[in-house]
Amino acid sequence: MTVLAVLLGLFVIATIGLGVVAIVLRVKLGRARAEVARLEEERLIVAAPTRRRPPRAIRRATYAVKAVAETADMLRTHGVQALVASSIDDLTQWLREDRAAVERATAPDGTVTMFFSDIEGSTELNVSLGDRAFVKVLTRHDEVMRAAIEQHHGEVVKTQGDGFMVVFRWPTDALRAALDVQHRLATDRGRLRTHAVRVRIGVHRGAVVARDGDYFGRNVALAARVAAEAEGGEVLVSNDLREALIDSTEFVFDDVREVELKGFTVTEQLWRVAPSPDDR
Repeated sequence: MTVLAVLLGLFVIATIGLGVVAIVLRVKLGRARAEVARLEEERLIVAAPTRRRPPRAIRRATYAVKAVAETADMLRTHGVQALVASSIDDLTQWLREDRAAVERATAPDGTVTMFFSDIEGSTELNVSLGDRAFVKVLTRHDEVMRAAIEQHHGEVVKTQGDGFMVVFRWPTDALRAALDVQHRLATDRGRLRTHAVRVRIGVHRGAVVARDGDYFGRNVALAARVAAEAEGGEVLVSNDLREALIDSTEFVFDDVREVELKGFTVTEQLWRVAPSPDDR
């Protein structure tokens, strides 16, 4: 009877312990979800005041899943005590860092300047050079792009093949980077000069939606369409961006064209950009 009583007591204690752990987890996850939801309400969604935000349920679900996953990982790795003792700030640090990255790319008026680029005729160049040589050319192209972007305070959002999507806080930095890229490519003494790599660049500014380190919205699509209209070696900008720099003497907008951009119903004015004569 004594042994049975001891075993029964241990079973009761274990059951109570598991119940306590379950309660702690439930409370911890509840606090995490609440904090993440609160931070999401404060999170900078870079958009004009009249632009609608993504549905709240979608936003909260996304970050709640992230919080639950991180909490489970902490429990598996460090146990219940570490979970109970950990700070909510650690759990949500990823969100604060994401918000800081968005703020770095946002001008005081709530706009972001977007820069898209790609290599003109890259498929034909790949076929003519062969895969191995083309990869070497592409590597050098990426080095030139990133050096110019970093020097002018740009943030690479993503790359795809030979294409770049970059955001800047200020239109002047975006145009300086674009012109710097073209200058570096034209004067490169290595593979880029030998194989005549020509990059087309399009720049536009406007209100966008930022989510998970990426940018979405009509203005992002328009910026990509502007780049598609550019020719190799050319920097092309939207009329909105030109108007933002209309008083600047640093850049020359020396050609204008009326175009119908795919997916847009209104004809757009696009301007070719060159540095001022003093900078050439």
